[in-house]
Amino acid sequence: MDFLNKAFAQVADLFRSMTPGARITAGLLLSVVVVSLAWLFTVEGNGPELDLMNGVPIAPSDVSRMQEAFAKAGLNSYEIEGSHIKIPRGQRDAYMAALADHNALPANIETVFDNALKDGSPFETEQQRAGRMRIAKQKMLGLTIRAMRGVESASVMYDEQTQGHRFSPVKTITATAAVKANGGETLSETQVRGIRALVAGAIAGLKPEDVTVSDLNGQTWHANAENGGPMEDPYSSRKRMYEQQWEKKILNALSYVPGVSVTPNVELDRERRKHQFSVQHDPKPVVIAEKEEMMSRVHDGAGPGGRPGYVAQQNQPMALAATRKQGSHEEEEGSKRQAHSVTSGMQEESESVGLTPKRVSVAVSVPRSYFTKVWYEQNPPADDATLTPPDPADLKKVEEEEATKIRRVVAKLLPPAAGLEDMTELVEVVTFQDIKTAAPPADPLSRQAIAWLMQNWTTVGMIAVAALSLLILRSMLKAEPNLSRAQPDAFAIHEGDEDDKEATAAVANRLSRFNTTGRSLRDELSELVAEDPDAAANILKGWIGQST
Repeated sequence: MDFLNKAFAQVADLFRSMTPGARITAGLLLSVVVVSLAWLFTVEGNGPELDLMNGVPIAPSDVSRMQEAFAKAGLNSYEIEGSHIKIPRGQRDAYMAALADHNALPANIETVFDNALKDGSPFETEQQRAGRMRIAKQKMLGLTIRAMRGVESASVMYDEQTQGHRFSPVKTITATAAVKANGGETLSETQVRGIRALVAGAIAGLKPEDVTVSDLNGQTWHANAENGGPMEDPYSSRKRMYEQQWEKKILNALSYVPGVSVTPNVELDRERRKHQFSVQHDPKPVVIAEKEEMMSRVHDGAGPGGRPGYVAQQNQPMALAATRKQGSHEEEEGSKRQAHSVTSGMQEESESVGLTPKRVSVAVSVPRSYFTKVWYEQNPPADDATLTPPDPADLKKVEEEEATKIRRVVAKLLPPAAGLEDMTELVEVVTFQDIKTAAPPADPLSRQAIAWLMQNWTTVGMIAVAALSLLILRSMLKAEPNLSRAQPDAFAIHEGDEDDKEATAAVANRLSRFNTTGRSLRDELSELVAEDPDAAANILKGWIGQST
């Protein structure tokens, strides 16, 4: 505290010793310093540097509504950077309250149907309620698609029509999704398929092929397009899909090769669907049923007849006995066998789906620098040896060895090809000379400095003003009292006497203490009066004479 008291007393003495103009100047400089520091730490510190939605992108349609809400609430200390809004720190509550008061908050997927149900009325018709729910479903689908990666904005519309007889109506459902990708990019086929599946799954009775996807940055994929673009062609779309799958798989397998490039070519079976039925017969028949019958027959013939006529018919026993003879006797035996047989064989029935890969060939491009690095790894130089380039023959050998390894690795990932045993024949390894592109020239330091000053000139200006004010104030506080004119007049009284000269030297030595800032002027004068009252009186006379 004693140090503070002395400093305050010293400043007070200096302030009282200043002229009125110097006092005004010091006060103004001190005010400039205080205002500059306050402006730097409050105005600049509260600049728009906080993301209003915590990093969540905002759709352009929502940004316009939010700007309108901010204008109504009188908030204008924000900046729009792409799909984000930056606000000053400590003002999030005010900005969020403005959005809530003017119903300008970005739509939320979870609250779409809740808001639709709240807007209902007990007096509305069933048709009105269905229309309101349809609009809510369209909004929800648009927000869901917007949440996909790479999508900036999206909207969905669908319609239902009933045709035919009233007893057998036919309902037709169509939908359209208008999607804009981030920046100027276009939608990929994978994104289009995902959008079609999403919309078709949310609407009952809608098929993915009945959904039209309109890319606002490029192509439109029409529903049920038989002669449309490449995506509508089953062969082309499947070919690209399989090529992308094999490219990703092979790149993962060759990830140890920096700068490698893979280009697969997939040939598909052009038959959409194949049904095959074949029967193979065995030349040797197989008995499946057998029947056998046994037959036996005995036949006895009658003897010869008697004399014809009347006489023969008379009762003549002796004659009958004499003429009686024995008849014929036959016996017959046999068997009958029946067998049913068919030819043996094998019956096959198969059905296969077409548009499947039947042959995959791959072109692999490897930079020459990779083989050079492999050679250096195999032939490391000594610690004190200089790095020498490899011999062309040695480098060629390394290229052949590494190319063989790459072919074997890639061949393991390819499907079997008909009529081909060595799958490495489908892999072609090409070496290319990688050329390092020159880095773009950096902006000159002067241009960077000018750009930085254009962005921060206000801050730099206030810092310069505050620093200049502090320097001026410091120089004024350290200014010495002007005693040069008072001393000669006081010393002139004793010019003729040697003793007076010695006294003058002692007084000058004492007055030199006034040039320091360690003690106050009052203490120095008190000490001088106590030591030499006459010298002090002469100095005061000289000062009074100058002032008059």
